[in-house]
Amino acid sequence: MRISTQQFFQFNVNSMQQHAASVSKTQAQLSSGLKLLMPADDPNGATRILGLEQRLATLEQYDRNTTQLENNLRTEEAAVEQIHSVLDNARERLVQINNGPHTQAEHKTFGGELAQMRDQLRSLGNTQNANGEFMFAGTATDTQPFTRDAGSGYQYQGNQQTRDIPVAAGRTIAYGDSGFDLFVDIFTGNQGVTASADTANSGDGVIGYVGETSPGSYFGDHLRVVFNTPPDTYDLVDVATVTTLSAGVSFTPGDTININGASATLDGAPAAGDKFDFQSSQRQNLLTTFDALVSELQTADSVGVTRLHNAINRGLENIDAALEQSIAVRSRVGTRLESLDAVRDANQSFEISYQTTLSEIRDLDYNEAAARLSAEVSALEIAQASFARVQNLSLFNYL
Repeated sequence: MRISTQQFFQFNVNSMQQHAASVSKTQAQLSSGLKLLMPADDPNGATRILGLEQRLATLEQYDRNTTQLENNLRTEEAAVEQIHSVLDNARERLVQINNGPHTQAEHKTFGGELAQMRDQLRSLGNTQNANGEFMFAGTATDTQPFTRDAGSGYQYQGNQQTRDIPVAAGRTIAYGDSGFDLFVDIFTGNQGVTASADTANSGDGVIGYVGETSPGSYFGDHLRVVFNTPPDTYDLVDVATVTTLSAGVSFTPGDTININGASATLDGAPAAGDKFDFQSSQRQNLLTTFDALVSELQTADSVGVTRLHNAINRGLENIDAALEQSIAVRSRVGTRLESLDAVRDANQSFEISYQTTLSEIRDLDYNEAAARLSAEVSALEIAQASFARVQNLSLFNYL
């Protein structure tokens, strides 16, 4: 098949343009470091690149979330540890006070110390993170959780919800345990039973340990022990029905009183007419407990300390319950931090995998490209030389 001179000339032009385009593309690849300069170069590869870049952008957001979450959890952990420390110190101080004797001035001093601990606990309950959010207000992060007014005392203003932060595909980790858990969801007494001594008692009876005689044995009845004359016996009364359940029960100081599934040790010598009540445990704000203890200490004298000892024993029960709560919250925070470390490691593995795949598809092999450019330049030079020779043929002078 013969071709015309014009076709031959056009063939050379096209060949030279193709080689020039190849050289230009390879030079652009070397300049950018990218294998694909536009989607048309490899539509399938371009689609994969877009998907990988989106996944990497999502991982970057997860990384920002985990960094912020770790900072918040560390702040919460430090605050809970301080709360536990303050409670531990308060417990130790109350045990020391209970072991007495102390003067009235010493009681007032102890009351001042306990007031400082109460204020420190309130401050810790109102802890804010680096963004100014209240850590223990649940999801109401702009609301100061613990306030006090003259009429209703200490109030919790937050909610009981946690904030769930996305840290991986289909995975969230919570933070922001509510102040309700730390300070409000604290029950008086022990094992569902709480006791109290009547403020009008004139004897020296002090209630020590209070609890159930066996698990589940106490059903929440409001019971009252009333000492007779002489006070070596007592009657057991159901307060709700005003019914005497037992009469003339013998008593010796230090005895354990067993009353309808509840039990308590009673030290000292009660006086005739003294009353001791037993009923279901109730929630009591920890700050309210401290307030009551401060009041008892600041009004106690060096002689009539029975009421103070009863108040301290009940306060110790509440503080022990708060210590258990702080341990539980700190354990939850620790578990979240461990989970966060595991999630971060997994995310980093995914990121390395995605980056590797993305590089294989998108990034240029410089050695291969340099060798290719050299070959393409040589081909272009040959094409240019061939074109020049064709132009110089005398036949073209007649076209």
